[in-house]
Order: sequence, then C-alpha cells, then structure tokens
Amino acid sequence: MQDFGIKDRPEDYVSGADRVMAKLPDVGKVELDRLNAAQRRGQVLYDKGTGLDGAYYKRVKVYENSHPLDANAASRTNQNSPVSYVGYIEYEFQYYESARKTTRVEAENELASIPSGDRGRETYRYRFDGGGNWTGGRGERYSE
Repeated sequence: MQDFGIKDRPEDYVSGADRVMAKLPDVGKVELDRLNAAQRRGQVLYDKGTGLDGAYYKRVKVYENSHPLDANAASRTNQNSPVSYVGYIEYEFQYYESARKTTRVEAENELASIPSGDRGRETYRYRFDGGGNWTGGRGERYSE
C-alpha cells in the first residue's frame, strides 16, 4: 500500500527497490571479477595488413568499472509467485591487444597488454528475491 501512495510511509520505511539499489555496488564488484575471468583467454584475430603481410593477434575485453543504474519490481508471471526485483548495472570495458605474430599459436600464447583505444559499455540485469537479496545468478545482457 505504501509503495502505491495509498497509505503513508513511516519515516524508516525502505522499499525493496531501495534495498536492491544499496546492494548493486557490491554485486557490481563481484561480477567485474567474474566477467573478467570469463574473458581472460580472449580471442585470436587476423590483421590483414597490406598485401601478404598479415599477422595474428590476441584481443581481450577487460571490464574496468561498474555503475548501478536502476532497480524495480519484476513482473510476476502469476499471483502465487513471490514478489522479486531486478537490478541493472552498466559496465565499462576496454579492449587490449597483443603484439602481432606470424602464427595463430604464437598469438594465443601472447599477453594482450596494449590498449587498443576501443571502449564500450554493456548493461546487465540481475535478479533479487523479495527481501532485496541477490540470488547469486549471472547477469543477463540487457539491451534496450
């Protein structure tokens, strides 16, 4: 009733969405580690260069920062399902590349430590229970 403005909220009232927003920074820190671990191996690409001078290199996406965006009640699929919440976190990332190598195997074993200058952002959606506690599940990539 308080969430819908029908009844006045007590001074110490904290909504479920507010509890989720308070927990999103901690979730973001944990998920930064998980996302970076998943990207650790990177991807080997081929740079065509000019003429016959192509070379292989490794490209790794490194997530650098997380920013909580929003939290709200999730839509319920039926009346018997408990109320839950979803929270949204935006992550900033940058690509790093390795030195160019003549073979794919050499590139795969190389450390990707050269910033490419390519940056981006991705938003992930996380599920929380009715008490505003993170369920521990991986985030789902969210695009508007």
